[in-house]
Amino acid sequence: MATMVRLSREQIDRMFVEMDEMENSLKDIHAELIELGLPSDTLGRFARMHDRYTAGVAFLKKQRELGKAGD
Repeated sequence: MATMVRLSREQIDRMFVEMDEMENSLKDIHAELIELGLPSDTLGRFARMHDRYTAGVAFLKKQRELGKAGD
């Protein structure tokens, strides 16, 4: 079931800025983990989690684009 959340344009814009900041932080952490020489299984789990986050953000951005096209 879908849930409607009413956010202002400014709140939505800020949310996307924060998601981009989080994406950059995840990239930085991944690089640090590699430098620390963590086991490949641990790096793989982190990479999968990062990929899931990235896919979720990409989906939301696509939905946003489609919503703007309908305005």
